Amino acid sequence: MRTMRFHYPIYSAPANCQDCYKCIRRCPVKAISVEKGHTTVVQDMCILCGRCVIHCPAFAKHPRNDTKRVKQLVLGHKKVFVSLAPSYIAEFSELTPGQLVIALRKLGFSGVSETALGIDFVSAWLAADLQEASEKGTQKLFISSACPPVVAYIKRYAPRFSPYITRRASPLLVHARLLRKHYGNDIGVVFIGPCIAKKQEADQWTEIDAALTFNELRTWFKDEGITCKTILADTEAEFLPCRAVKSALFPINGSMITALNKYSASWDKKLPPFSLAISGIDQIKETLEDFDPESLTRPLFLDLISCEGGCINGPGTTHTGSGVMRLVKILEYAETATADSAETILNELPKDILSSDTLFVQDMTQIVHTEGELRSALRLVGKFTMEDELNCSSCGYETCRDFAQAMLDNRAERTMCTSYMRQLAQKKANGLIRTIPSGVVIADKNLKIVECNQSFARLMGQDTEDMFEVAPGLEGVDLRKITGSAHYFKDVLTADSSEGIECDIREGKKILHIKVFVVEAGEIAAGVIEDITVPQIRRDETISRAQKIIDKNVVTVQKIAFLLGENAAETESILYSIIDSYTEGAGE
Repeated sequence: MRTMRFHYPIYSAPANCQDCYKCIRRCPVKAISVEKGHTTVVQDMCILCGRCVIHCPAFAKHPRNDTKRVKQLVLGHKKVFVSLAPSYIAEFSELTPGQLVIALRKLGFSGVSETALGIDFVSAWLAADLQEASEKGTQKLFISSACPPVVAYIKRYAPRFSPYITRRASPLLVHARLLRKHYGNDIGVVFIGPCIAKKQEADQWTEIDAALTFNELRTWFKDEGITCKTILADTEAEFLPCRAVKSALFPINGSMITALNKYSASWDKKLPPFSLAISGIDQIKETLEDFDPESLTRPLFLDLISCEGGCINGPGTTHTGSGVMRLVKILEYAETATADSAETILNELPKDILSSDTLFVQDMTQIVHTEGELRSALRLVGKFTMEDELNCSSCGYETCRDFAQAMLDNRAERTMCTSYMRQLAQKKANGLIRTIPSGVVIADKNLKIVECNQSFARLMGQDTEDMFEVAPGLEGVDLRKITGSAHYFKDVLTADSSEGIECDIREGKKILHIKVFVVEAGEIAAGVIEDITVPQIRRDETISRAQKIIDKNVVTVQKIAFLLGENAAETESILYSIIDSYTEGAGE
């Protein structure tokens, strides 16, 4: 086992992160930390399922690129062999298997072998283990060790099932050992497949030199100008030392059970072991919950795969084309496997090639917080009662309490809570509107007031001002009952042009200068109003000064109104910029 640890197989590009929290929503174990709005992977929690890589819309999560390392290996070793994952037939459907072998040789590899040979070997011995358990009652539950994310998940998040993970080496490790037994221990072995987690397996075991994803291989082909048009079919380009037979269906969910059944001729047909295939960490979590292995009446083998639908949907694939056709390609290829030479080779290999502990996973200490600590964290985001806990999942967590737990663990920030930030934005926006000296009113297309300040209520008369004292903001009040200028709001919302309306109106004994403009086309309009009731000789000067004030206030109101519908995560910085810009011009 290798003690050296390379850079973690998944990393973040903070500059690309758009604080959408989709990676948190998609991560089955919430192994994501947020700092200053940007997310990073928490290595000690991560199981390398790769869902954050697949689902990040901004491409801020990346698998470690090991192509350069493999190129150096090819140049430095006399012989380097590829352990090719069986899902290649679905990923590289444009190439025949022989063409793919030729393409890999063009990159400098000495030979190509199917990882499924390792699966054949593991399946054969697992079938024997299950038979022995069925006859002697030595063990009731067996969990496959083939999928590294599943092994990591169980060891970290469902440790009571760890003893049931089969102690047989993973198919990849077995295949690497098989190649070294066959071609010499001084060869290099590089895995190529759909799985990012295999990089960690290669980091840990000396028998595996490196691991590439199919995506990395495609890029390498492109850089070298290798396409199906540049490769001629060659009947001599075959897999070494032979094709796999019984495990050709491995990329499909439940395929290891199919392989086991092919090796199960000696099973007691009256009481054969049970087998169950489950894919997807969420489904695995739900299946294992409240399950007691001691309640089993006979052995059960669980074929667990982290990617929903099987390895053909791994994070290192292109995910292009029809999912049905990818499955069909696997089925068609499996039907062509007729040779039995694989069994001859496997029978000649020593049993100790299977012996190994499973993937090493660093222990994780999970802190359990008290109810009082959780309540304190919830209060920080304005959740004082159970009714305040909306559980809207906008932060990426299923419940507000899960979010509070993450905050206490320093993996989450208050600004991730949309409802809290919206409330904060509303409060600060309301505060800003109240401080503007001009009258400000915002109304919707039905001429219902969305928000207004006290200056507007004062300009509209004593009755309106009294009403404002009772209901600050006058939200929902019909603007037509407050002012005769309400029709201007309707006019700007129904007009084809986005230009506003500016005019003088009379409200009682006052002459008001008003500017009405569109905030959201067809939906929201705002008005900024100034009292210009003065003797005629000063009227022109007053209008000019009022215009300057209105222009300043219009910009501010536009920003505030826009802010109320924006992503709350940027609320505070925008609000402070509004305050600064308004303060700078206050003395003019």
